[in-house]
Amino acid sequence: MARTKKVGSTGRFGARYGSKLRRRVLDIERRRKEEHRCPSCATKALKRKAAGLWTCRKCGILFAGGAYVPYTDAGKAARRAIAQRVSDDLLSLKDTEDIEIGETTESEELPSFLPNLDEEEIVLEASDAYEDISDDYELPEDVEDEEIGDSESFD
Repeated sequence: MARTKKVGSTGRFGARYGSKLRRRVLDIERRRKEEHRCPSCATKALKRKAAGLWTCRKCGILFAGGAYVPYTDAGKAARRAIAQRVSDDLLSLKDTEDIEIGETTESEELPSFLPNLDEEEIVLEASDAYEDISDDYELPEDVEDEEIGDSESFD
């Protein structure tokens, strides 16, 4: 049997169907056969059960995905859009009123995917950064510490 270094598994088609279609089939087959991570247990144990059905060999979860890959580009975009919409809705509700969730209010505890807006921005001064770095690096012999650290031209 002939070797199929360039064409891989599409060598079975021979000279039929055109090179672009054979290359597209090769790309789809390679992506389908590579290892994919499970969404619940995060192990590389997903197996394609049928077109669009994926199951995890470790935890046994069965979910619908793409025909050849478990997560399609359109599905990822939809998840991002939904997460953005949910976070915008929760932030607008937080601004207007406190939502009670059990014993705590939402203003005390936000979901993990939302950014924490209460944190203050940390600003480092250049002299502080120089002091931290100066311990790790040695200056060349012709440069003195006074020339770098105590310059008044930047004030």
